[in-house]
Amino acid sequence: MRNEISMHYAKIGRRGGLASSPAKRAAARRNALKRWRRKPDAGILPLHRLRDGMWYLGHGRNAAAGVWDARAKCFWTVALNDFANPAAFPAEPRRQVRLKREDYFSRLSGTFKPIARLGA
Repeated sequence: MRNEISMHYAKIGRRGGLASSPAKRAAARRNALKRWRRKPDAGILPLHRLRDGMWYLGHGRNAAAGVWDARAKCFWTVALNDFANPAAFPAEPRRQVRLKREDYFSRLSGTFKPIARLGA
């Protein structure tokens, strides 16, 4: 089946055909870095000022506040998923509340930019 899909994509002029390939992963990484790799903002708190277990207000993919985990070197944010849990969909069609990991924003990676400590 995979060969048939690849042949169809080749016929219509689409490159690739596999769901995932090293070239596609590299292109996705470049696109993500173009979006998130910008000059550091003056308002972002540096790593040495972050304290373990403290909540920070900031800009992230999933939430505007996150708790800093110094051991894992990331922020944990609380996010609401708009989709229902597929395992229990008919019985529980409601939103899910989840913890999501967001790394500290830097030139190389990361998505959370802490601006101020909450409750300080």
